[in-house]
Amino acid sequence: MTANFHVFYLSLILLLSSYLSGCGAQAQVYRPISSAFSDTQDTRLGQGIAQEAKAQTASSGFYLLSNGLDAFVTRLLLMEAADKTLDIQYYLFHDDDTAKLFSHYLLRAADRGVRVRLLLDDFGHHGQEKLLAALAQHPNISVRLFNPFSNRVMPYLDFITRFKRVNRRMHNKSFIADNQAAIIGGRNIGNTYFGADEHTNFTDLDVLGVGSFAPQVSGAFDLYWNHVLSSPVQQFEQGQGATALTKARQQLHSAMNSERSQTYLARLASLQLVEQLKQGSLAFHWADFSLIYDTPDKILNASDNTHGHMAPALNALLSEVENEALIVSPYFIPGNNGVSRFASWIDAGAKVTILTNSLAANDVPAVHAGYARYRKPLITAGVELWELRPSASALKNNSYKKDLPGSSRASLHAKTMIFDRDTLFVGSMNLDPRSINLNTEIGVLIYSKTLASTASTTFLNDLPEHAWHLDVISTKAWWGKRERLIWRDESHQPATLISHEPEASQWRRFQVWAFGYLPIEGML
Repeated sequence: MTANFHVFYLSLILLLSSYLSGCGAQAQVYRPISSAFSDTQDTRLGQGIAQEAKAQTASSGFYLLSNGLDAFVTRLLLMEAADKTLDIQYYLFHDDDTAKLFSHYLLRAADRGVRVRLLLDDFGHHGQEKLLAALAQHPNISVRLFNPFSNRVMPYLDFITRFKRVNRRMHNKSFIADNQAAIIGGRNIGNTYFGADEHTNFTDLDVLGVGSFAPQVSGAFDLYWNHVLSSPVQQFEQGQGATALTKARQQLHSAMNSERSQTYLARLASLQLVEQLKQGSLAFHWADFSLIYDTPDKILNASDNTHGHMAPALNALLSEVENEALIVSPYFIPGNNGVSRFASWIDAGAKVTILTNSLAANDVPAVHAGYARYRKPLITAGVELWELRPSASALKNNSYKKDLPGSSRASLHAKTMIFDRDTLFVGSMNLDPRSINLNTEIGVLIYSKTLASTASTTFLNDLPEHAWHLDVISTKAWWGKRERLIWRDESHQPATLISHEPEASQWRRFQVWAFGYLPIEGML
């Protein structure tokens, strides 16, 4: 090769690298420090909640949002009721009907003078930088992206060049209105979380909290909002011009008036919860609580550095289980330590019941492969193990039926635990290595015998209609005794026995078999 060709070749590599890195699209943007408003007692929400709190001795009131329609309409009504501020933090923000409705209502609030701070993980906004940057042109709206990819043209290349950083995400979900009412739980923003998807709808759980709960959630939000990993969206999307907000407003208005959106809004209007919220007659359970969350530094620290992690707080609680533990986790990989912990509870006289996704209901086959190897040890230890059915017909008799348009498939997404019928956990954390060691999470422990007992009874009574009950049986084979998994359909008696992964295709079973040989459990 000639010297000139070497120069040309090197120049081409540098030019390509510059293009792929997308560095030219990033400019340093002013990132002011801000905090939650504390003077919100005079707002409509503040006055109404203060009136309700007068007759209570506990610090906060809680209401479980198990139905997707209820969960969405509560957010919309809180946006309409907010007078001063909305602080919103999510892992996923889909590009679909409910997300556009959500954005439309945010814009309405900002137009009334409400300060809006929207914090999204950079992994989950589905490339909507243009819309988000247009919204950020509004004087009352700020949008930041957490743990941003450095490569804006081909972000997934960062998984090659910056894997240790970009593999760790902000999985938190919180919604706070006027620092008076807050929602945390398992739901992101998108059709599948709010009963609006034609194909798959998640069975999920959020909790709405008022009283001293909301300011504590605000404190957690402020830590993330002001963290060095939170960058204004304008840093990555510029040059849209002064008319970008007007165009975005028109697009959101058109989306709200589409036939699909109007049909969905009509479903919301019929909910009893709407009138209860408007009239202030929603039956809150007043109780003490502990808010627990990972600090954002978890993303920067080594995965084995547990400083600032929420897991130790949960572990302190888990060590005190005496009579019963009910655990719901869509992505469930207990590891050998988890199996041993459950076995120790059972040996001490406690009953342990776990609900997770079946293979047919799980949207991540690799995670199911990580979980599947622990099924026999869990059952042998005495755990009552159940797996959610994906078919809508299995949910026909429960309160989720409003979530299921047409023949959509059900998938578990709730993350909750109930201990000794007096403590309830609701949050964003799955019981898997990713949530515990890699991603950031948030959750709340609610100390309410009434709420925990009611939730426990409903959960246990509904299990046979929702899920398959797993067991291990011994059969004879030519090489000797064989331990085999079976799935019991106990929705009717006598129970039907199934000898293989129910309703799962051969392709799905092959995927799980193949993933089972990969050493990736720590990343699942």
